[in-house]
Amino acid sequence: MSSSQEKLQEDRRRRRVNNVIWLLGLLVFAVAVVAGWNHVHKPGFAFGDIVVHGSKQFTREKVLQMAGSKEPVNLFVVSKNKIVTALQGDVRVESAEARYDFPSVLHVYIKERKPVLYVVTDYGNYAKLDKTALVMDMTDGIRDASIPRLAGVACGNAFIGDTLQNDTIKEVLKFMDKLQPDAREQIADLSVDGEHKLLLHMRYGFPVILGPVNELAGKAELFMTVFNEIKGKKVQIEYMDLQYSKPFVRLRQQAQ
Repeated sequence: MSSSQEKLQEDRRRRRVNNVIWLLGLLVFAVAVVAGWNHVHKPGFAFGDIVVHGSKQFTREKVLQMAGSKEPVNLFVVSKNKIVTALQGDVRVESAEARYDFPSVLHVYIKERKPVLYVVTDYGNYAKLDKTALVMDMTDGIRDASIPRLAGVACGNAFIGDTLQNDTIKEVLKFMDKLQPDAREQIADLSVDGEHKLLLHMRYGFPVILGPVNELAGKAELFMTVFNEIKGKKVQIEYMDLQYSKPFVRLRQQAQ
């Protein structure tokens, strides 16, 4: 009987010792986790890298700043969602996404908006628009000669981030968006006259009459057909009239 009691007491002592050891181990583990967490979140701790794709103006340093961080890269403190949200809120960005490449690289993919057109405002400055009529920037003059200006139409009072609702401007942008890049690059400027007809000037120097703005829907294909026909040819053109289904190209008279 005595032996049984002693064995029971020994078992109880062993369980108490095991419980104490388990609690001490748990405490040590918790302290180690907290210490490790604090260490990897210290300023200057480096872990991983960020690689930016599709953009030159959004460098790794700028992306870190938008995420509220700085060099060196520490993916323990950099929020992927915060980066994407910040980029999507920038008018220069059309779309953005980010994904991790195990174990320590965050890839950020950016598609930038491309400026398409300058339009004058009621205050005399210029709104730089993308293809959706979103105002990317406001300037006091034409800063980028590669982007054509639309004359004869004022966009009213506009601010960066606004999307213009002017029907004329939107129709012109739709026309330009249907053109191939090499043709679009050769447009120097555009204008809408008093009869609401669109006229554009090519960098070659000759004008192209496109007709009423509300009839531009089918003119892009016609324009591209004629453009591709004369591209690379040494022809002197006085003007091109695309108001009707059959295009008319008037050649410049050669000096005798």
